[in-house]
Amino acid sequence: MRAAEKVDVVSYNTLIKAQVAADCFDDARALMQEMVKEDMKPNHITYNELINGYIRVRDIRKVWDVVAEMQAAGVTPNHVTCSILLKNLSQMSSKTDVIHTMDLIATIEEPMDEVLVSSVMEALVRIGRPELLISKLAQIKESRMVEVNGAHTFGSLIKAYGHVGDTNGAWKCWREMKSRHIHPGAITIGCMVECVASNGDPEGAYELILGLLEDKDCCNEVNAVIFGSVLKAFAREKKMERVWAIYEDMQRYGVDPIVTTYNLLCDACACNNQMERIPVLLADMKKGGVAANLITFSTLLKGHCQKGDMEAAFETLRQMRETTSLRPDEIMYNTLLDGCSTHGMIEEGKGLLHQMQKEGIKPSNYTLSVLVKLMGNAKQLDEVFEVVESITKKHGFKANAHVYANLVQACVINKKLSLALEVLKGMAKDKLQPDIRTYSTALRACINAGMYEEATALARAAMGLPGHEPYPFRNPNMAPKASRLHDNLVNDLLKSLISNGLEEVATSLTVDIQKNLPQIKIYACTRRVVSSAHPWRTRS
Repeated sequence: MRAAEKVDVVSYNTLIKAQVAADCFDDARALMQEMVKEDMKPNHITYNELINGYIRVRDIRKVWDVVAEMQAAGVTPNHVTCSILLKNLSQMSSKTDVIHTMDLIATIEEPMDEVLVSSVMEALVRIGRPELLISKLAQIKESRMVEVNGAHTFGSLIKAYGHVGDTNGAWKCWREMKSRHIHPGAITIGCMVECVASNGDPEGAYELILGLLEDKDCCNEVNAVIFGSVLKAFAREKKMERVWAIYEDMQRYGVDPIVTTYNLLCDACACNNQMERIPVLLADMKKGGVAANLITFSTLLKGHCQKGDMEAAFETLRQMRETTSLRPDEIMYNTLLDGCSTHGMIEEGKGLLHQMQKEGIKPSNYTLSVLVKLMGNAKQLDEVFEVVESITKKHGFKANAHVYANLVQACVINKKLSLALEVLKGMAKDKLQPDIRTYSTALRACINAGMYEEATALARAAMGLPGHEPYPFRNPNMAPKASRLHDNLVNDLLKSLISNGLEEVATSLTVDIQKNLPQIKIYACTRRVVSSAHPWRTRS
């Protein structure tokens, strides 16, 4: 090709695309250098292929290096560049990546098209940044920067309005689309119904569905997923009679339920204590040729455990094993273990753990926290620590704060307070912060046991005051206002310190609380006790 002078930018871009697809980025870069030597500048396609490749392999730093290189070469990022960057954004994206992407969109020379508008809306919904979403929606609305003609774009806008709770904006989009005789399609209808239903108006959403079912142009677009949005909203409001009426309407209108519909209905039964309706649903599934999946059985297990019918829960597991090729996952085992813990079924819980490991299902920290609660309540404390140590060692993970919290609770229940305090010290070493309930449990136990030195150190740790060693420090400024030691507990500690001859300790703690944590109320009766013990200290 060179000999025939037939090499051009397209030739290079084709080879670069192949090298990037094979993760040979150095070779792709070498080709770009050859292009420059032959007086052929890399263009949008060249840079976009490279950006897309680096995003695919999650090398975000190099993505922005290429964007900077692209701009330095005088190649302004275009719609395709921005769409690629938007697809990369997720809830895990850094604030810098999000802002940089939005700023880049503002610099493109071409006017925004519908594809880019949809990409922006969907990305901002996906990453959960409502403040940016509101800003972009207002910008699009005020500037009329693009005329929307596609149902998909209307759907993206409606979804965005729903995400920020602006149903008026969603209805305006819907009415504009209908007035221009743009056929909505199932996806756009689904976005509108979900928007209305999830923002507190399931009746309005259902009226919309009924109207569409009477519309000869739209009736065939209404499917089980769209009905699901309304069913879910009514179930959340605990309006089970409406749930069943709408389920019957689905069948009357010839909209066949799918497995997701049945799973939703089973979950509504589980959450609203109506497990007696489950046999009817299972019979309808069988009649309709809809096979139950793992979510179905997991939901049934949850419902039986919540009701306290552990026999039915184990029977559900048995039926799943015998009648399907499905096998229980960690969530199902955890649900059953939690049920066993609640109802004191120690041996059954141990058997589940054995079966879980036998089937090669790795226990998680959630599994451990349930096991600690189960065995701690059964006063099998030594075995609890053995289980935690063996499982974390075998499966290569560290116990988290929830496991530690349940260990502290188990130690207190079993009157092993010194061991509970050792667990808290272990949290400090592992740089884990207990929740306020754990602090309160240990602190109350120390007061009751007359361990005032430990109680004071725990209180200081829980309130983020100096002198908390060796217990883990809790920063009160980082915690929600409701997540702090209860005033009653703090006052009980101060009065206990005074009544047991520890006036200096009580006074010092009072002064530190008043100086650093004015939101904690020291009762007048407590102040009088502290003042009478050291009047000069309190006045100063």
